[in-house]
Amino acid sequence: MNTQNVNIKTAAQESSRKIGGGQSIESALRKRVAQEINLREGVEITVADVNRYGDVQVEIRTHGLLNWRAWSFEPDFLTDLESNIRNVQKK
Repeated sequence: MNTQNVNIKTAAQESSRKIGGGQSIESALRKRVAQEINLREGVEITVADVNRYGDVQVEIRTHGLLNWRAWSFEPDFLTDLESNIRNVQKK
């Protein structure tokens, strides 16, 4: 029987801090949000907050009203982000 010790307190934090090639999730999301220029009128996509573990909260607002908000550690975060961005793009 093989066993492996995992530090539960840091495992999730470390996995959400880095994505492909060691790039921080914060910098990757800021780049992704900055690329969106084809949005409907009044739509803003922002990196709203970053916690002490490097997790990022992204918001999508239309005329100041919140459409969607999520943290990068949530399940399916990137899939949900892309889906919500498509919903606010010009057609």
